[in-house]
Formats: sequence, C-alpha cells, structure tokens
Amino acid sequence: MNDLLNLSEQHPLLVLLVLTRISAALIAMPAIGNGVPYRIRATLSLLITLLILPTVAGFGESSDAARLHPIELVLLLTREAIVGWLIGSTVRIVMLGLQSAGELTSGAGGLQLAVAVDPNTGESLPTLSRWIGLLIVAIFLAIGGHRLVLAAMIDSFVAMPPGEVRVQEPMLDLLIGQWTNSVAAGIRVAAPVLLALLLSNIVTGLVSRTLPQLNVLAVGMSLNVLALLAVTTLTIGSAGYLFREELQGAVDGLSQVWFGPD
Repeated sequence: MNDLLNLSEQHPLLVLLVLTRISAALIAMPAIGNGVPYRIRATLSLLITLLILPTVAGFGESSDAARLHPIELVLLLTREAIVGWLIGSTVRIVMLGLQSAGELTSGAGGLQLAVAVDPNTGESLPTLSRWIGLLIVAIFLAIGGHRLVLAAMIDSFVAMPPGEVRVQEPMLDLLIGQWTNSVAAGIRVAAPVLLALLLSNIVTGLVSRTLPQLNVLAVGMSLNVLALLAVTTLTIGSAGYLFREELQGAVDGLSQVWFGPD
C-alpha cells in the first residue's frame, strides 16, 4: 500500500491520465454510465486506477505535470478520454443495437405506447426494449464481459501508454462497423417476431373477408399481441447468444485498433 501511495505521489500526471481514460470508459458503458450515483462511479474509477497503476507505470514514462502548458495538459486528457470513451461505447453500441429489436417488434405489434424510462440513456423506450436491455446487462455480467472490457483497457495502455495516445482513423471505422453489426443483430433478433406478426395480419385479413361483421381491429390487435408475446418468449434466448458474439467481435475490433490486424 505504501508503495502504491509513493508511486501516486511521484507520478501525479500518470494517475490523472489513467483515471481520465478509465472514467471515460465507465461513463460510456451501459449500466454504469447512467443510473449509478456519481460517488459510486468516482470510487470505482479510482479503485480501478489504483489497481492497475503499478502495471501501467511500467509501460511508459509520462511527462512532469509542472512542465506542461495548460493547453498541452488539456489535449493529453482529451485524447485519454477519447480512448476510454471508445472502449465503453463499443459495449454500449452492442446493447443499443439489440435493444432496437424491441423497438421494431413493439411498433409492429402495437405495443409502442407501453414505454418506460431507460436509465442507461435517459430516454423513453418501449417496455420490451427495456426488458431486452436488462437481459443483456445480466448476460454481460454472467459471461464475464466486465473482464473482457478490463482486458481491452489494459491492452490499450500497452499499445498507447498514458500521454502517448494517437487518435487514428481505425477508431472511427470501428464505431461505424460496430453500429452496422449491432443493428443487423437487432434485426436478426426481431425477425422471427416480425414474421409471426406478418402471418397474424394475414390471418386477420382472411378472417375479415370471411366474417365482415367481425370487429377486425379488436381481434387483430389481440392476435398481434398474443403472437408477439408467444414468439418473443420462445426466441428471446437468441439475444443472449448474439450479444456474446457481438461483444467478442467488439473486443477483437478494439484489439485490432490497438495492435493492428494480425
């Protein structure tokens, strides 16, 4: 403990840079960036910084804070924050892409009025999207996703030590590619439900032609909701498998950004 305190006193700039990168990553990550008290987030960021500080200190030497111009210090902190934000955003994008499946199915099934506030984004989302988000967070912790993110964080310090961060074009390419893959995964999750709703609408249309006196609106809405809930219950497990694949792909993409393609 004394060694750690001495290291912090000898390298205050190193502590500040590492803390900035980790804090930005935690703020961007789902389930931590929003809905968690600021004190808990600050404490968690500080604890992680202290835990990895001895390891990070061996990757490179940082400049003395007293010798840096304030503008140079701001630029250093900004680049560190960009890297941390990139790490946290890749995980958030995976989650948001799969949550879009709930929005698609809710809109098609007539449940778009059943909304709830998502603490991860602060926006009103359909209840089904919120449910998928909670499921993904639980799966994220169950499969050890937090360990994958921490490993990606350590790799970022290996490739780009504190104070030596370079903002590169592959970072933007990673975000764009991750958005595309995550939206495609959301569509794959929603596809069985959308197909069931299409068949439900076809059946409702045939029934309305056979029995014109029937209240098609009431019967059709009830049948759509029943089909949505039934098929969602049977296929919701696919969201977990796709999330694992997309999360691993996001971590691999970060590794390619740090070290380049194999």
